Amino acid sequence: MRGDIDGNGVTVTGTTETRIQSPGRPAAAVPPADAGGDAPYAATGGGTDTGAGGASAPGACYIGKTGIKDKYVLCTPTPAPATPQEEGEGEGSPPTTITITATDTAALLVNGSGLHRQPPGPQALITLDVIAYTSPDTRTLTTTVANTPVTITATPTTYTFDWGDGTTTTTTDPGAPWPHHTITHRYQHTATATTITLTTTWTATYTPHNSTPRPVQGTITTTETTPPFDIVRTTTQLTDDAEEAQGH
Repeated sequence: MRGDIDGNGVTVTGTTETRIQSPGRPAAAVPPADAGGDAPYAATGGGTDTGAGGASAPGACYIGKTGIKDKYVLCTPTPAPATPQEEGEGEGSPPTTITITATDTAALLVNGSGLHRQPPGPQALITLDVIAYTSPDTRTLTTTVANTPVTITATPTTYTFDWGDGTTTTTTDPGAPWPHHTITHRYQHTATATTITLTTTWTATYTPHNSTPRPVQGTITTTETTPPFDIVRTTTQLTDDAEEAQGH
């Protein structure tokens, strides 16, 4: 499965759907029936005779005398009738299915991991290395699904630098600025309107409110491009300024 989010440089590939159940609202408790009197009981089972004045077994109901003996039958409580209530009051609500997809996560990652070039400016010398780097920071994003707050944590895993001259560098190293730079490229030919493109691959987890983290299925990539710049070479020109300065 593949999906593109237009205009934000985010691509989703692979399986994209993971579902969880949000807790529903529990039903209101029903108060126990009044145990007093005969009304809330219904006779069940056979009778039990006890001697005159004898104690009845637990759960027995007295129904009168048979000769000189008291007559009891086993009985069970009869549920009290439900009382009318307002619509929705006390009713349990079923769980709501929460779906978190890689596409949902990608929509929150429109800024990517950032892309920087050194030296900055409209030109780069063909005789010097061009430095590129990005941020390795984990991104924490928040959203709401089915009225449930969800925290998404996205972590960059790999970086591909496309230098705009047909060569690329794929690495797990985000690079660093000068003088601790680790990602560099030296151009072999002059060119105009060259751009560097960074593609970052991310993994992500999502955590519903008061729950545990779960992986977001699918692959998320973000793409960013530098402003265009020219690759130029230095030129040496002889002048007679030095000779004139010496009076020649």
